[in-house]
Amino acid sequence: MESFKLAQSDVPLIIKLVENPKYDIGLFAGNVDLEAHDCIHVLLGRGLLPKDEAFVIGYTMGSTKKMPRWRRNLFMFCSKHLYPKGYRFGEEERFVFNMGVALGSMVHDLSVAGRNLSTIWLDLPVTCLRTSFNIDTKLLKGYYKIEKELFPNSIESQRLV
Repeated sequence: MESFKLAQSDVPLIIKLVENPKYDIGLFAGNVDLEAHDCIHVLLGRGLLPKDEAFVIGYTMGSTKKMPRWRRNLFMFCSKHLYPKGYRFGEEERFVFNMGVALGSMVHDLSVAGRNLSTIWLDLPVTCLRTSFNIDTKLLKGYYKIEKELFPNSIESQRLV
C-alpha cells in the first residue's frame, strides 16, 4: 500500500481522535496505527472502500471484546456525523461495521490465544498471522457472500467472493 497510503499527517484529526492509539482516551477499543491497520486489511481480505473500512474497523474493535452497545453507538455517531465527507459511514457501512464487530468478537471467543487485532505484530507471513489471531477465511468468505447479497449494487460487493 506504500504507493497510495495516507501519511499520518493526512488523516483528519477526528479520525485520529477516534482510531489512533496515540490519541486514545479510553472511549474506543482496538486503536491501531496506520501500518497495523493496513496489515489488518490484508489479513481480512478487504480493500480500501468505505464498506471495507467499516468492516476492518469493526472487526478490529470487536476482537478486543471491549465494544458494548454504547461504544458501538458512539463510534457510529462519530463516523456518520463528525467524520469529514469521503470518510463518513452511511447506513450500509454502519451495518457492515456492526457485522465486523460481531465477527471479530465471535472469533475472539473461539481463540485459545485470546489475542485481539490491536496487538498485532507485523513480522510474520499472512498465513501465520491469520492462524495466530484465529482468522477463519471460510467464515470471512461466508460473511462476504451475505454482504454481497445484501448490497448487490455496492462497488465493494462486485469483488467480494
